[in-house]
Amino acid sequence: MLRFLFGSLFMLPLVALSALPARVYDPATDALQINVNQSDARRQSVLPGNAPSGQAMLHAKWDCSAANYLEFNFLQPIPLPEFNTGEVALEVFIPEGAPIRKINFRLIDSQGETFQYMFPTAQLKPGLQTLLVQLNSVHKESWGAKKNGRVDFPARMLGVSVDFNRKEGQGELWIGKVAFTPGPLELGEMLVDLATTPVRIHLAGDRGQTAAVEEADGRQALRFNWDAARGKWMEFAFTPPLPPFAEFDSARFCVELLIPENFDGKTVNLRLSDKSGEVFQYSLPTKGLAPGWHLVSLRVEKSGAPARGIWSGDQNRKLDFPVRLAGFSVDYPAGSGEGTVAFGKVYLAR
Repeated sequence: MLRFLFGSLFMLPLVALSALPARVYDPATDALQINVNQSDARRQSVLPGNAPSGQAMLHAKWDCSAANYLEFNFLQPIPLPEFNTGEVALEVFIPEGAPIRKINFRLIDSQGETFQYMFPTAQLKPGLQTLLVQLNSVHKESWGAKKNGRVDFPARMLGVSVDFNRKEGQGELWIGKVAFTPGPLELGEMLVDLATTPVRIHLAGDRGQTAAVEEADGRQALRFNWDAARGKWMEFAFTPPLPPFAEFDSARFCVELLIPENFDGKTVNLRLSDKSGEVFQYSLPTKGLAPGWHLVSLRVEKSGAPARGIWSGDQNRKLDFPVRLAGFSVDYPAGSGEGTVAFGKVYLAR
């Protein structure tokens, strides 16, 4: 058991520091199924390939006489961090003379509303380049049965569309990596500072796991270490339990995480417990994060879904208030060697 001074639970910072870019999609490493809308009728395709510049990219091809736009979506849309504003960076290779009028980024929200954001046409030039577009959580170009023009989180990248000139001939385009940088978010109340709060690691000795408070990249943090030869996950709880927080219909948890090198394949999970003792586990969106400090946000609904796991208590799969932050866990592949991750503060915004 680790013993540290118990810190203040309720402070009200205004906004978080701007986040670093996070990889959303890379065709060189992410083998995701793609659907091209009406591909046969429009004589279009989007397939893995290599651009003339040599990068592994998606190769989009079309017949200009059959349609004037191409649209594709991932069969399993890719999670995006919550944002008020943010910037998408899309790598493309545009051939000389390609009949392209515009390229659009599409996301879908929790209510099934689709939002489309157009990359500025002035950026569309021949060759390999990175296109940039600003996202806003309030956006008028959208459609769906529950259209309200506001992104209801969580949101996911749905796909890309390409508009082109309707004429005879063929067109093509290569699409590569996608990254997203969210702007600052209001943090709300601080629930806990892990650098000053006691925690207990379950079966730490048996699983070869340790924790210690240290200075990490200029700030105090609680660093956890493990040996994957002795298990596949570590889990820890606050001791004594943290105070419960006020009831919410929807809330955003923000967690300060120090991501090390080679963290892909590991999963950090946040755990809540309700008044019956039922535990809800939610995976934080850490995929593609560069090494360094990040403020990772997670949207949780009163219904308790979507949760990565639920156990104990009355198991009614619903958050019965009062609810408290119970702890965290980290999953990692067996045999993946020694690993580490560090935690800072955790915030709650309603």
